[in-house]
Amino acid sequence: MPTRTQVGRVLLRTLLKHGGVVKEFGGGQEVVDEIADQFQLSEAQRTATLEIVYRKENRLKKSLLWHRLLFRAADSLASEGLVSRPTKTFQLTQKREWMLSEKGFDEALRIAAIPTQEKDSLPIRSYEVQKIVKKLLGTRRPENYQPFDRNRKTVRTTSETALRVRGFRQAVIEVYNFRCAMCGLKINSPDSLCWEVEAAHIVPHGLFGRDDLFNGIALCRFHHWAFDVGWFAVLDNYRICVSSKLSDLPRDFGRVGDNELIRALAEKGTGILLPSRREVCPHINSLRWHREFIFHP
Repeated sequence: MPTRTQVGRVLLRTLLKHGGVVKEFGGGQEVVDEIADQFQLSEAQRTATLEIVYRKENRLKKSLLWHRLLFRAADSLASEGLVSRPTKTFQLTQKREWMLSEKGFDEALRIAAIPTQEKDSLPIRSYEVQKIVKKLLGTRRPENYQPFDRNRKTVRTTSETALRVRGFRQAVIEVYNFRCAMCGLKINSPDSLCWEVEAAHIVPHGLFGRDDLFNGIALCRFHHWAFDVGWFAVLDNYRICVSSKLSDLPRDFGRVGDNELIRALAEKGTGILLPSRREVCPHINSLRWHREFIFHP
């Protein structure tokens, strides 16, 4: 059997692969076998049991040694502040899961030999980021929404700012089910570490646009760029509006092979794909600002 420290290191890498969370360990759970496979455990090692006799209760308890080792390794990580225990995570997400902390995220990146500068681009759930996501999801939709954060200071990025931006990104792509609101593209990387879809600010972050769901929309990289430069906008009824300057484009622009990318938006005249919860949809004040100052009619 591997040591508890060895299991802990592999568990951190596994948490990274699974987006920062894994369920409580139980029989038949894929992640339990996944970690066992990394240690090339035999069937005998996976099924070996420990028997404990409770004489006062005249009861015999059997537990799988591999599951016991996994739990102790995870519990040790929790004691070091690298993960949150399922009981603590449940209070935040209503799910009994082991979840990376920011400290555990850093350690997992180190073990996986991933540069720390990539941290802010990875959609990994940490306990601290998930607290921000919960706050954003629970924010009441305002009637007179102001999409600008006038109190934000233009100072160098701090850890608090980075957490807020990551929380914004995670909340936006989650409510859009990891799909582009324009084309519906949904795909992640082969190692499951990142999604293609991005969380776009409607009022740009650089212009003090707020980091909340009412100023956010999930877009693939192409449509994110097209939205930011004003090729299309979103109307108050969430239908797509395409720039009239499209007619000035040469026919070989805006297409891949026989597939039209920009012109297809004008032809369809459909609405964007919205979150299932209408109260977290983009606010019309953000959309109106974009149409007035970014969009090219």
